[in-house]
Amino acid sequence: MDIEKVSRIIAGEYPSLRAAAMAIGISPSYLSKVLTGKREPGRKFIDGILVTFKEVKFEEIFIKVKN
Repeated sequence: MDIEKVSRIIAGEYPSLRAAAMAIGISPSYLSKVLTGKREPGRKFIDGILVTFKEVKFEEIFIKVKN
């Protein structure tokens, strides 16, 4: 995931992580952990970002890794 890009998108729309987390449908703690790299984004996070920020495409922020 492109953490910097997600952080910029969130900061451009919401005054705080708490407000962004509520809009995305996750806890502020979980959002903070994902943005600091302490947790990987799960399905709820990914879906929440894509629903909340409709102009963002999956490929723009979520990096595909080949096994």
